[in-house]
Amino acid sequence: MSSLEARRTDRTDLSLPTADDWEYGGYPYGLEPLTLPLASSSSPAAHRPAVGSPPPWPGTWRGPSSEFPANAAVDLTDPLGVDRLFWFRWITGHQVTFVLWQLLASTLAESTATPSGEPRAAERARRYVRGYSLMLLYTSSCPRSVYDRLIRPHLALQHRHLSGAWARDFHPVRSLLRGRLPAGLDDAALREECLLNQHIHEGIAAKLVPSGVSLLQQTAQHKEHRFLHRDRLSSLYDCVFLTVRAPASYEQVVTQLVRRLHAIGQDLGANGLYPAYAPSGHEEPDELRTPDVARCKKTLLPDLSRICDSATAAAS
Repeated sequence: MSSLEARRTDRTDLSLPTADDWEYGGYPYGLEPLTLPLASSSSPAAHRPAVGSPPPWPGTWRGPSSEFPANAAVDLTDPLGVDRLFWFRWITGHQVTFVLWQLLASTLAESTATPSGEPRAAERARRYVRGYSLMLLYTSSCPRSVYDRLIRPHLALQHRHLSGAWARDFHPVRSLLRGRLPAGLDDAALREECLLNQHIHEGIAAKLVPSGVSLLQQTAQHKEHRFLHRDRLSSLYDCVFLTVRAPASYEQVVTQLVRRLHAIGQDLGANGLYPAYAPSGHEEPDELRTPDVARCKKTLLPDLSRICDSATAAAS
């Protein structure tokens, strides 16, 4: 049985955003823990609700939009205001990425089970890959000085060689993201989306770490180093991003995604991708200045809304 199998569970602790007020995290740019099942590379397609099950989504919930409450504007008199914004983006953007990887793995599993393909599967997969690209841009929107002073040191305190390669949810979708598409998802637009994702990933690395030396690549500098079991490293990585592994239904996973995308929409509406008080667009390398990447930035909010549409439709 898949850990993402659609079981009717009590969702009273999870609510979809229904108003323009800031709800997420209890206050603007607060954080919330994310609960996800363990990733699986062979999840059956049965993890979505059965046809005919009652739709769990109320008609009044709000997806991401450019509307924002007044208190979403960062208080520049608060010494931690700017840091809190970019830490929110770093943590919440990564949490969204984990969810998108799981949804992408679900779509991949369905296509494997049905090699002839499902008409909307390739489109869902393309949207999820686009969402991952958008989260790369969102999490890396901080100035390099903030990354060097706030984010990288915090990661190194968790583990001095912390690496994104330890992310649990990446492995089931790694081949797809590298352009190796199964027969059921062999789609030209999806292939192009994967190439764009690789391009953006390379550009983000060049922006934030222009030296090209990641924390993992600093291993040779520390001679006294014992390698931990892979599962322990993955647990450390989860802890950085406030992610707990426990059974969760498809509906619960998608609800958590919608809550985060709504908060991200409020942030972008209030502050923009590159806030005027902490700009970093000028630090971007050529890879992030191409027309394709510029279009991603321009359609960021509509694309996030379409991702909500795809995920919630799949859960209904």
